[in-house]
Amino acid sequence: MSQQHLGRRSRLGGRAASLLAPAVAGSLLLLAAGPPAQAAPTSPAARQSADITGQKYAAGTYLVQLADQPVATYGRTAPEPGEKVNPRSQAVRDHLGRLKQARDQVLDEVRGVTPLYSYQYVLNGFSAKLTGGQAAELARTPGVVSLARSEANHLVAADTMAGTPTATTAGSLPPADTVGFLGLKKPGGLYSKIPGGQRNAGEGMIIGLLDSGIDTDNPSLRALPEPRPDAEVIAKKWKGGCDPGDDPAHRVTCNNKVIGAQYFNKDVFDPGQNDWPSPMDAEAHGTHTATTAAGFADVPASVPDTAISGRISGTAPAARIAAYKVCWNSVCGTADIVAAMDRAVADGVDVINYSIAGAFDEPANRPEYMALFNAAKAGVFISAASGNSGPGTAANGIPWVTTVAASTHDVGYRTTVTLGDGASYSGVGTSASAVPSAPLVDAAKAGRSGVDATAAGQCRTGTLDPDQVKGALVLCAYGGVVLTDKSDEVKAAGGAGMVLYNVTPIDAQIAGAYTVPSVHVDRATGLAIRAYADGTGATAGLGAARAVHQEVPEVANFSSSGPDVDSGGDLLQPDVTAPGVDITAGTTPGGSGGAFKGEQGLMSGTSMSTPHVTGLALLLRQLHPDWSPMEVKSALMTTATTKDSAGRPIQRSGAAATPLDYGAGHVAPNPADDPGLVYDSTSADWTAYLCALGRPPVTAADGDACATARKTDPSDLNSPTISVGDLAGKQTVTRTVTNVSATTGVYTATLRTPPGYEAQLSPKRLVVPPGGSATYQVAFTSTDAAFGKWSYGSVSWSDKTHQVRSAVALRASALDIPAETTGEGATGSVTFTPKVGFDGTLTTTVRGLYAGTVKSGTLTGVNTDFDPSSPSPSVAQAEFTVPEGAGLARVAILSAEHLAGSDLDLWVLDKDGHLLTRPGSSNDEHADLEPGTYTVYVIQYALPPDVTSQTYTLHTWLIGPDTPDHPATVTPATHPVSRGDTVPTTVSWRNLPAGGVYLGLVGYGDGPDTVGITVLTVTP
Repeated sequence: MSQQHLGRRSRLGGRAASLLAPAVAGSLLLLAAGPPAQAAPTSPAARQSADITGQKYAAGTYLVQLADQPVATYGRTAPEPGEKVNPRSQAVRDHLGRLKQARDQVLDEVRGVTPLYSYQYVLNGFSAKLTGGQAAELARTPGVVSLARSEANHLVAADTMAGTPTATTAGSLPPADTVGFLGLKKPGGLYSKIPGGQRNAGEGMIIGLLDSGIDTDNPSLRALPEPRPDAEVIAKKWKGGCDPGDDPAHRVTCNNKVIGAQYFNKDVFDPGQNDWPSPMDAEAHGTHTATTAAGFADVPASVPDTAISGRISGTAPAARIAAYKVCWNSVCGTADIVAAMDRAVADGVDVINYSIAGAFDEPANRPEYMALFNAAKAGVFISAASGNSGPGTAANGIPWVTTVAASTHDVGYRTTVTLGDGASYSGVGTSASAVPSAPLVDAAKAGRSGVDATAAGQCRTGTLDPDQVKGALVLCAYGGVVLTDKSDEVKAAGGAGMVLYNVTPIDAQIAGAYTVPSVHVDRATGLAIRAYADGTGATAGLGAARAVHQEVPEVANFSSSGPDVDSGGDLLQPDVTAPGVDITAGTTPGGSGGAFKGEQGLMSGTSMSTPHVTGLALLLRQLHPDWSPMEVKSALMTTATTKDSAGRPIQRSGAAATPLDYGAGHVAPNPADDPGLVYDSTSADWTAYLCALGRPPVTAADGDACATARKTDPSDLNSPTISVGDLAGKQTVTRTVTNVSATTGVYTATLRTPPGYEAQLSPKRLVVPPGGSATYQVAFTSTDAAFGKWSYGSVSWSDKTHQVRSAVALRASALDIPAETTGEGATGSVTFTPKVGFDGTLTTTVRGLYAGTVKSGTLTGVNTDFDPSSPSPSVAQAEFTVPEGAGLARVAILSAEHLAGSDLDLWVLDKDGHLLTRPGSSNDEHADLEPGTYTVYVIQYALPPDVTSQTYTLHTWLIGPDTPDHPATVTPATHPVSRGDTVPTTVSWRNLPAGGVYLGLVGYGDGPDTVGITVLTVTP
């Protein structure tokens, strides 16, 4: 299991070392260690014997899925379109009884298993703390179809947030008016289409907020005026309740605004002193997202320690809120999250806000994603954060939710730093106070005696020498600690102000509330200021903050972008972008360890952009109660804009952003009320998509979902955007549009073909009656597109009233081939079918098979907090050097060679100590390495009960130009091809000795040039 801490640097030490680049906070981070162990696509009996019964399980908390369908998807209890699950109906009560009976039968088969939660509405099953033996026994129990470890998911509040108040006078900087920026208040805007306007926006709607809880005393969450015109509507759909909590000092009082509050803490990993048994928000994150989505309109707001003062509004001010607290001490357990999803759907919410971003390579059939699958199938719209880890890390890549990137709004907060040599630079700042000319000190050279220069340069707590800092303007580097801690250290050391500078391109340059006047500058500016500070007698001054109008939107540099890893880029991610930078909203006084001292605060992140889309979905569902969640999603996507306020392409980090950054574009909600055509999809389409990815949904015992699913390419999912991540020569994609307007539409197409391709669209004219649908196809052929590079275009349909735009993203591939394939038997063969993206001659070769080398030894005891500097009998160490010219270098451990119920982790560190692997809960782990020298560790994280040691086996393979241990053959060796051709290719071997694992490389060439490789693993 790995963890990612936003706003903090990666460090070694502990099983859960942070492995990804640091980013701006403001998101819940969900990291999973792999797909659930589940049934393969065959008969039920074969599925279990082939898959989950062969897994090895360590002790831990598991989500156990059972065979029958949950309430939300069972034929007799699934809600009709536009309706809600009704837990009080006789059909639901009867089905719950059957589920309980089947669950009890499973539990009776395995002694000592006590469920933490029983899941019944969006998943059928339970979670429980299990020994490895219990997990293995459950896997063999009839009726069990999946076991998946509950993961430690993380909530980290934004790096830049309201700090301890000082004597600063607030009042000169306005808070962001994001609803105004989105155009909702304009004549003809969404608010004008709702009787009563803005104050009634969201009426009759309920948002389910999965987050860190809620502070119902916040002024943005006070009771709505009575009587409520939507009282009957809410009473009909709402089936939830309000749990005040069991902590007398932190009780929650609901009202007619916050109508539900519950907490889920049975899977808390490491309770902290502020983890009260109550829905009360201890972090401020949940209150911030709730008030952004649905806080009252025109609430007076003032952010302590800044000059920000004015009025703020939620996007859907009249919507009701149901809060589900799932995060404790900044950690959110999967078991708790799924329990909250289960409850939210049963309670009757219309929209779920999921400001939780997982690891970008999370499989799409994880239990929490399947719970969201069934929630969406039951008619609930889900808005989810794309993550804050920068390019190539888009998370929540599942088509049944709407993923949101973060971008800027039109109000910027700027401060000028003027150097003693006259040079002047602008950065982000919020302080009303100026700092006259003062000595300029580089913190890296002003550390206390014995303090590491890097730590001092980051202005970590206790690192600065007051004798060198007193009265100075201090230059602090991004990283190491949350940003507000840096200003606290400068103040504690007597500094007059702070210049904070970024050290990497991904570092955020965002507004914050600091205890000394501060400016936050980009990397280039910071390096220039540092160069000047290195001179003798350096001085600088800060101006007071000012508000500026910005040309926006601009995608935030921290915002996670595509391509989507799970689909190989065949699903364009994220879906849209929305305001997520420098957002002022409600907070919890004392939240995040005391960082928030007022009722409003600043936060940035995709956690902040997500509730904006949540609020827009509430408005669209209010206006169009018959629209499905995917129709709402489509309306927001096809009407989004790709231009900024100056009419230029949306920017990111000084260059034009792409659909991998913003998906369909920035939300432009007013035309979304009347989009003309929408791209709808159903759970059958999502199932076909999962099957095409090789991520089959967990199925009931009466059949295999993939056996009956439509056979399709992932790119043919009926998404409002078109993406092909592996276009080998030619590919045709299909889309279907549905007319949601009241009149027949006659639409003509405009095709902007991505550079490097030819495209043919058919038909070019659609006549679609109200409620009717039409299908079109686009055939793409690569011409001179560079392999491995993305190219962008669009397909737009217009009837002169509506503009229905779909972004197109294509990545050319020389070959569409499997990256890995496996074979079995001492003598045998394996056949696969590469698709070719060029004209010429396809050549095929095979290197191998290679037996590799094996290192074995004994591991004694367990190590759950590994530190490379501390040897342990539970850890084995080896050095591995990869020479130049190696075709493949791999290190691996294999489940089949280790004890059932144990958990071994493979750590690989490069020469600089960077961790290159992400340990998981399985004993099947490997790393493929570039030339260089590495230190490899095998760490015994868990053992079965009553076992103290085991023999480990570490495999290494170096595949080079030398003679293989056991030659294999490949046919055909050459084959003339044209773009788009497929060529069946067979690799054969003979007489492999038993007991080994053999690797080979199948190489493909365009004549003499290698264009692709498949790794072949053979087990005799």
